[in-house]
Amino acid sequence: MEKRNLEIGKIVIFLLMIGAGGRIVLNSYPNIETVMVSVFLAAILLPRHLSIITSLAIIVLSDWYLGYLPDSGNILASIIVFTYSGFLLVNIFGTKIQNWISGKFGSGTVLKFSGAGISFALIYDIWTNFGVWFLNYEHTLENMITVYMLGIPFMLYHMMSSVATFTMIGIPVYYGLSQTVGEEIVVERKEISKRV
Repeated sequence: MEKRNLEIGKIVIFLLMIGAGGRIVLNSYPNIETVMVSVFLAAILLPRHLSIITSLAIIVLSDWYLGYLPDSGNILASIIVFTYSGFLLVNIFGTKIQNWISGKFGSGTVLKFSGAGISFALIYDIWTNFGVWFLNYEHTLENMITVYMLGIPFMLYHMMSSVATFTMIGIPVYYGLSQTVGEEIVVERKEISKRV
C-alpha cells in the first residue's frame, strides 16, 4: 500500500509539473497549453477525489503564477468560475471514458486520444463562451450567436492544439504512468505477411 501511495504521489507531482509548468512556459503561445491534457490524465490515472484536487491545483497554481486569480485585478478573473468548472467538466467526462481509453496500445489509440482532445476542447470552449456571453453581453439570442460565431477560430485552433497535446503528451504519459500504478499495458502486435 505504501508503494502505491508513493507512486500516486509521484504521478500527482508529475501532472502538476506538466499542467501548471507547461501552461506557464507556453503562456505566450495562445491555446497551446498542457492543462487540459493534464486534467484528463489526472481523471484516468488517479483516484476520483485526488484527480479533482490535482486538476484544481494545476489551474490555481498556474493562475497564481500568471496573476489571473481574482484579487490580482486582472480582467480574466471575471470568467474564472467558467474556466475552472470547464476543466472540472473535462475531469468528470474523463473518468467516464477511462475504460474506453485503457487497454491495449494499438492502431486506435491515437484516434481515441485525438477524439478525446477534440471533444474536451469543444466542451470546454462551448462552456466558457457561454460564460463570456453571460458575463459580458446583454442576454439575447443574437448576442449569444455572436459570441459563439466570434469564438469559432479560437475553437478550431484549440481543437487542433488539443489533438497535438493529447497525442504527443497524453499517450506517452498515460502509458508510461499506467505501468507505474500497476496496470498491464500490452502492445497490440499484428503479423505482417510477406508477399513474394
